[in-house]
Amino acid sequence: MKHSLFRLRTGQRPVPRGFTLVELLVVIAIIGTLVGLLLPAVQSARESARRSACSNNLKQQGLAIHGFHDARNRLPSGGRPPEASTVRCGVFVYMLPWLDKKPLWDKYDTSVTWSHANNLPVTEVRIPEFECASAPRHNNQLDHNPDGTTGFGTGIVAVGDYASNLGVAPGLATTVTGSVTIGGSSVLKSTLVRESLARTSSSGTTTNGMLPKNASITFKDVIDGLSNTIAIVESGGRPFVYQRGKQVSNNLTTAHTNAGGWCRPASDILFEGSNAAGTTIPGPFLNRTNGFNHGSEAYGTTGYSVYGTEGSSQPYSFHPGGLQVTLGDGAVRFIDENVAIELFTALLTRDQAAYERNVSSLPQ
Repeated sequence: MKHSLFRLRTGQRPVPRGFTLVELLVVIAIIGTLVGLLLPAVQSARESARRSACSNNLKQQGLAIHGFHDARNRLPSGGRPPEASTVRCGVFVYMLPWLDKKPLWDKYDTSVTWSHANNLPVTEVRIPEFECASAPRHNNQLDHNPDGTTGFGTGIVAVGDYASNLGVAPGLATTVTGSVTIGGSSVLKSTLVRESLARTSSSGTTTNGMLPKNASITFKDVIDGLSNTIAIVESGGRPFVYQRGKQVSNNLTTAHTNAGGWCRPASDILFEGSNAAGTTIPGPFLNRTNGFNHGSEAYGTTGYSVYGTEGSSQPYSFHPGGLQVTLGDGAVRFIDENVAIELFTALLTRDQAAYERNVSSLPQ
């Protein structure tokens, strides 16, 4: 038969032909493009799930606050005298029974401080409701007892990524500049912030946040309204120091803030509005740093040189664009990190005049 050499016999299968180099490169390029398109979506979906889990934690904490108030006819409050080496107990310890952690509460000895050997079996336990899934976890990430140590001591208690709101630090208004128009009149931002100032906690008086230390207040004392007042705010990554999402050092001896342990009243926040260096400025202030970096500074009998025995952390989260808070009514809200400082300070206080100035009209 003519051209029989080029014809296949009956039933003979054609010899399979492999990919050419060009075709293989095209396939690899297509797969790479698809991965590049899908990876951000996967990461976004994961962060959305982590943020949802964080929101649920904050919701549970809000319910615990209400459960405590219903049972005790007052709001939970951390016990923290201003002197060093005293009996101290953080506000989250008192919330344990309403977070399905009553067995831990039953073991806690309120007659001694949180770092006492009697309480370490409780305070060294990691509590899922106090940990944000977006915050980085380090191997054996623990907080220490600063009393009597030089630099940063040995970690002994589990950390948390949330803080109760004590109010606004007294010196904040002096660093805030600019003005806003309210009701047709120009009002200095510093004036609005000054109306939100807390009475200094070191004097032993009660600060004007939702959950002040050493206090016995009720929902009736939140005269700005429960839906207008922050109770709990995120402050992740402590006691490590983070600045704009980057860890300053993985060595706590060289970089740490005085806060972190979920059981410590020093982990509460008296808001100062800080930049990445941990100092107050008139510009953007949220998610700049999670706390003042004490480095290798010694904690003496009167505490640290600037903060004394007070905690030094600030509102901070690892969620892109802002952080989450629990309001007094139990609702969880996301606060944009570029929120106006005069509005944020108004939300932190329970009994100040900025709402009488129609704070809802301030720029957000």
